[in-house]
Amino acid sequence: MPNNLEIITRFELAFRGGDQATIDELCDPGFVDHNPAPDHEPTLAGFKEKIEYMCSRFPDLTEDLQDTIASGDTVATRWVLTGSQQQEFMGIPASGQPIRVEGMNFYRLRNGRVTDIWTQFDGLSMMQQLGAIPA
Repeated sequence: MPNNLEIITRFELAFRGGDQATIDELCDPGFVDHNPAPDHEPTLAGFKEKIEYMCSRFPDLTEDLQDTIASGDTVATRWVLTGSQQQEFMGIPASGQPIRVEGMNFYRLRNGRVTDIWTQFDGLSMMQQLGAIPA
Protein backbone atom coordinates (compact mmCIF):
# COMPACT_ATOMS: atom_id res chain seq x y z
CA MET A 1 0.00 0.00 0.00
CA PRO A 2 1.42 3.43 -0.91
CA ASN A 3 2.21 5.83 1.92
CA ASN A 4 0.26 9.06 2.44
CA LEU A 5 2.89 11.20 0.70
CA GLU A 6 2.75 8.99 -2.41
CA ILE A 7 -1.06 9.11 -2.40
CA ILE A 8 -1.11 12.92 -2.23
CA THR A 9 1.55 13.32 -4.90
CA ARG A 10 -0.64 11.20 -7.17
CA PHE A 11 -3.73 13.20 -6.10
CA GLU A 12 -2.04 16.53 -6.94
CA LEU A 13 -1.05 15.27 -10.38
CA ALA A 14 -4.58 14.00 -11.01
CA PHE A 15 -6.08 17.35 -9.96
CA ARG A 16 -3.86 19.38 -12.28
CA GLY A 17 -4.42 16.95 -15.13
CA GLY A 18 -8.19 16.80 -14.70
CA ASP A 19 -8.01 13.03 -14.07
CA GLN A 20 -11.33 12.54 -12.29
CA ALA A 21 -11.13 8.74 -12.33
CA THR A 22 -7.97 8.87 -10.22
CA ILE A 23 -9.57 11.45 -7.92
CA ASP A 24 -12.48 9.02 -7.40
CA GLU A 25 -10.04 6.20 -6.67
CA LEU A 26 -8.05 8.21 -4.12
CA CYS A 27 -10.89 9.96 -2.27
CA ASP A 28 -13.18 8.74 0.46
CA PRO A 29 -16.89 9.00 -0.53
CA GLY A 30 -17.36 11.43 2.39
CA PHE A 31 -14.58 13.73 1.12
CA VAL A 32 -14.89 17.37 2.29
CA ASP A 33 -13.40 20.39 0.49
CA HIS A 34 -13.10 22.97 3.28
CA ASN A 35 -12.47 25.79 0.77
CA PRO A 36 -14.84 25.12 -2.12
CA ALA A 37 -14.91 27.42 -5.12
CA PRO A 38 -17.84 29.84 -5.36
CA ASP A 39 -21.03 28.06 -6.39
CA HIS A 40 -19.51 24.61 -5.71
CA GLU A 41 -20.54 22.23 -2.94
CA PRO A 42 -17.87 21.12 -0.42
CA THR A 43 -18.36 17.50 -1.52
CA LEU A 44 -16.36 15.20 -3.78
CA ALA A 45 -18.76 16.01 -6.64
CA GLY A 46 -18.27 19.74 -6.05
CA PHE A 47 -14.50 19.30 -5.92
CA LYS A 48 -14.55 17.43 -9.23
CA GLU A 49 -16.61 20.27 -10.74
CA LYS A 50 -13.92 22.69 -9.52
CA ILE A 51 -11.25 20.55 -11.22
CA GLU A 52 -13.17 20.56 -14.49
CA TYR A 53 -13.75 24.32 -14.27
CA MET A 54 -10.08 25.15 -13.60
CA CYS A 55 -8.73 22.80 -16.24
CA SER A 56 -11.09 24.14 -18.90
CA ARG A 57 -10.25 27.79 -18.13
CA PHE A 58 -6.50 27.16 -17.89
CA PRO A 59 -5.92 24.16 -20.21
CA ASP A 60 -2.13 24.51 -20.02
CA LEU A 61 -2.18 24.52 -16.21
CA THR A 62 0.96 23.07 -14.67
CA GLU A 63 1.94 22.59 -11.07
CA ASP A 64 5.40 22.63 -9.57
CA LEU A 65 5.32 20.96 -6.16
CA GLN A 66 7.78 22.92 -4.04
CA ASP A 67 7.45 20.97 -0.78
CA THR A 68 5.55 18.00 0.59
CA ILE A 69 5.48 17.10 4.27
CA ALA A 70 3.68 14.20 5.93
CA SER A 71 2.91 13.64 9.60
CA GLY A 72 0.51 10.92 10.68
CA ASP A 73 -2.76 11.27 8.78
CA THR A 74 -1.90 14.78 7.48
CA VAL A 75 0.02 15.80 4.36
CA ALA A 76 0.90 19.39 3.40
CA THR A 77 1.99 20.55 -0.04
CA ARG A 78 3.31 23.91 -1.22
CA TRP A 79 2.99 24.55 -4.93
CA VAL A 80 3.24 27.03 -7.79
CA LEU A 81 0.63 26.94 -10.57
CA THR A 82 1.26 28.42 -13.98
CA GLY A 83 -1.04 28.59 -16.97
CA SER A 84 -2.88 30.95 -19.26
CA GLN A 85 -6.55 31.90 -19.16
CA GLN A 86 -8.26 30.58 -22.29
CA GLN A 87 -11.93 30.91 -21.24
CA GLU A 88 -14.02 33.17 -19.01
CA PHE A 89 -13.01 32.71 -15.37
CA MET A 90 -15.19 33.97 -12.51
CA GLY A 91 -16.67 36.63 -14.78
CA ILE A 92 -13.29 37.68 -16.20
CA PRO A 93 -13.24 37.44 -20.01
CA ALA A 94 -10.68 35.12 -21.58
CA SER A 95 -7.46 37.03 -22.19
CA GLY A 96 -4.76 34.44 -22.80
CA GLN A 97 -3.06 36.13 -19.85
CA PRO A 98 -0.46 33.94 -18.12
CA ILE A 99 -0.66 33.48 -14.37
CA ARG A 100 1.72 32.32 -11.68
CA VAL A 101 0.04 31.54 -8.37
CA GLU A 102 1.55 30.20 -5.15
CA GLY A 103 -0.45 28.18 -2.67
CA MET A 104 -0.63 25.24 -0.34
CA ASN A 105 -2.92 22.35 0.45
CA PHE A 106 -3.41 20.42 3.66
CA TYR A 107 -4.89 16.95 3.41
CA ARG A 108 -6.25 14.44 5.87
CA LEU A 109 -6.25 10.76 4.96
CA ARG A 110 -7.88 7.71 6.49
CA ASN A 111 -7.24 4.12 5.40
CA GLY A 112 -5.26 5.28 2.36
CA ARG A 113 -7.96 7.63 1.07
CA VAL A 114 -8.22 11.42 1.08
CA THR A 115 -11.02 12.56 3.40
CA ASP A 116 -10.39 16.33 3.63
CA ILE A 117 -8.62 19.15 1.80
CA TRP A 118 -7.90 22.72 2.91
CA THR A 119 -6.49 25.07 0.25
CA GLN A 120 -4.89 28.49 0.63
CA PHE A 121 -3.52 30.44 -2.33
CA ASP A 122 -2.68 33.98 -3.37
CA GLY A 123 -6.04 34.85 -4.93
CA LEU A 124 -5.30 38.59 -4.86
CA SER A 125 -2.21 38.13 -7.01
CA MET A 126 -4.15 35.88 -9.38
CA MET A 127 -6.91 38.46 -9.85
CA GLN A 128 -4.29 41.19 -10.40
CA GLN A 129 -2.51 39.08 -13.01
CA LEU A 130 -5.82 38.52 -14.81
CA GLY A 131 -6.48 42.27 -14.80
CA ALA A 132 -9.62 41.95 -12.66
CA ILE A 133 -8.27 44.36 -10.04
CA PRO A 134 -5.43 46.91 -10.15
CA ALA A 135 -1.97 45.75 -9.13
